Amino acid sequence: MPELALRPRSATELVDAAFQVYRRAPLQFMVALAVVYVPWLVIRLALNLNISVDPTSIPPPSTLITLAVAAVAIYAIAGGVITLVARDVYLDLPLSVPEAFRVVATRLVTLILASVVSVVLMTVGFFFFFVPGFYVIARLAVVRQVIVLEDAGTGRSLARSSALSVGLKFHILGTFALIVLLLLAVNIGAGLLINFIPSRVIVNVLSTVLSVVVGPILGITETVLYYDLRIRREGFDVEYLVGRDAAPPTDSANVAL
Repeated sequence: MPELALRPRSATELVDAAFQVYRRAPLQFMVALAVVYVPWLVIRLALNLNISVDPTSIPPPSTLITLAVAAVAIYAIAGGVITLVARDVYLDLPLSVPEAFRVVATRLVTLILASVVSVVLMTVGFFFFFVPGFYVIARLAVVRQVIVLEDAGTGRSLARSSALSVGLKFHILGTFALIVLLLLAVNIGAGLLINFIPSRVIVNVLSTVLSVVVGPILGITETVLYYDLRIRREGFDVEYLVGRDAAPPTDSANVAL
């Protein structure tokens, strides 16, 4: 797989590599997100959570809290599972979506705590200073990947992501800017078409389908970026290839990443 060889990549090359990873196992990535998003869609439809004929109506506080808590949990689970699947595809390891969910389940609390801390720090950075908000994004860019792939706790994952970002923050922000702009273009274009449909139920169903199809790209990009940072700062490419040649891994969930 020479096109996915472990090497330092520019922002555009990282995004290209992320799409290559996606194209190698699109069904597995979509299934992974569908397992997370579809049950939540069913729950929302059954309980009429944020499914309103009037899109301008404001849900009651209890509904907003429920949606916020669920959003954090879904973000943590989906991001963790996509990271593991992307790892397996990128490093040509045995791929198992059920195993990815099992691993994420063991680290879910840490993922949620780290997600909350990250969101709070980013919000504070943007609300009070704006520019430091981007600095926080760069420092915490691969927190999820550190938790899932290195089995790190909340504090260590924050510190580890910060350490990997040293001297590479513009590289990180450039990569994120590129992938976010691409995803925004797709989501806005599709969203405009979807919102012409009068039924809010159908709109939510189609929005979920869009998330399942397009959603993996960001998590894959973060994962490829995580390895790029390790290659640049730690020589991970040489370390991994030497370790693989010396003792091929038998359990992808236990590879020291």
